[in-house]
Amino acid sequence: MRAAALLICLVTVAPVAAQPRVVPLGEALALAQTRATDVLRADAQIQSARVAVEAVDGRRWPSLGVYVGGGQRYGLSFDQTSGGLTQATVETIDVGVSAEYVVFDGFARRAEARAADAGVRQAELGRARAVQQATVVVLQGYLAVAQADAARRVAEEDVAAQRDLLAEVTAQVELGERAAYEQAQQQERVATAQAAVLAAARHRALAEARLVRTLGLDPEQEATFTVPGTLTSAAQPDAASVSAETDAVRRALAARPDLRAAAVAVEAAESDGRAARAARLPQIALNASLGTSYTSAADGTSLPGQFGDNRAGGLRLGVSVPIFDRGATRARVRQAEATAALLRAEAEDARRAVVLDVRERLIGLDALRAQTDVAGVRVRAAAEALAAERARFQAGETTLQAVSLLQARLVEARSDRARLGVEAQFQQLFLAAAVGE
Repeated sequence: MRAAALLICLVTVAPVAAQPRVVPLGEALALAQTRATDVLRADAQIQSARVAVEAVDGRRWPSLGVYVGGGQRYGLSFDQTSGGLTQATVETIDVGVSAEYVVFDGFARRAEARAADAGVRQAELGRARAVQQATVVVLQGYLAVAQADAARRVAEEDVAAQRDLLAEVTAQVELGERAAYEQAQQQERVATAQAAVLAAARHRALAEARLVRTLGLDPEQEATFTVPGTLTSAAQPDAASVSAETDAVRRALAARPDLRAAAVAVEAAESDGRAARAARLPQIALNASLGTSYTSAADGTSLPGQFGDNRAGGLRLGVSVPIFDRGATRARVRQAEATAALLRAEAEDARRAVVLDVRERLIGLDALRAQTDVAGVRVRAAAEALAAERARFQAGETTLQAVSLLQARLVEARSDRARLGVEAQFQQLFLAAAVGE
């Protein structure tokens, strides 16, 4: 009875466990913001930058240390009792605590703190850009899924049309109105259309496998990705409009986190240069120490007694003036200046790249809309031509080859229209990502 009950439970639970996970576009975009590899790498960089800030902030406090030392000295020593030199082994113990506080370091710590803070802001902006790039990767994956679905629908409709035509040809062959080889040719076209359906399914499966990796999902669990019917509801600006292009470029220059990260990187490099120049200024440090000692050369005094009698402390204020460091400071300053100049050039190039990216997206979106309209005209024309040719074929006035040619043109036109329509919707989201929204 127990075995039967267990078998019933397994049969009942198995279909539920085999259900694939459905991941809509909104959920995928949310997962990409936390699970994408580049986002996780950016999180680690933020943590590292914050640790650097803590290390610089810790230098505001004095350093404190405890020392314990001991040793033995062998050789001659002066005997105060006899007034002569004697061979002796002297044992010593030193115990104490010391502290050092840098009063003035040429403003090096302040410059390094600014550079560390800039590093944190740069890492945070880098994460924001990583999220946007992960969003683009997810959108590209869903675009591939949507295009595969569109291609599959067109291919399935082509299979149905080819089968209808095969039925007509088969009927005419049986009546002796067509040659038998035409039936075989049409059967081949049906098989070709079915192969197109399988190819579309394969493209969709590959796109879904890439999305599973991008989103960090369990590869052992089956997942399916659903694309909404309408991706954008707001009216989009005319891509050919100069004012729309200017507005998009302006918003991109203000919103793109990678541009702000480039500016912060320049700021950090300039702070590194100021920290390097601080080595040319004098440094003031305050040292304090307190300790005691024991030596076996002092006869008649015990270890606790010497620790009590030999207590000593000191306070020292020192000024260090750099004179010659073999060109180390000069090399650091020149290196920081070169780094800052390189980052300025990269920031300006990134600015031009953003402007070009936005303009290319606008041009591509406008071209897609025009191509979609042309594809619609092609579909209508091809459908009308095919309908007329099918009528002639049924009347025995044309060949199967002519009908198949027009059917292929209609499938090509419908495939282009479906592909361009889906791509145009996604390009609006790609444009938003390029703008930094």
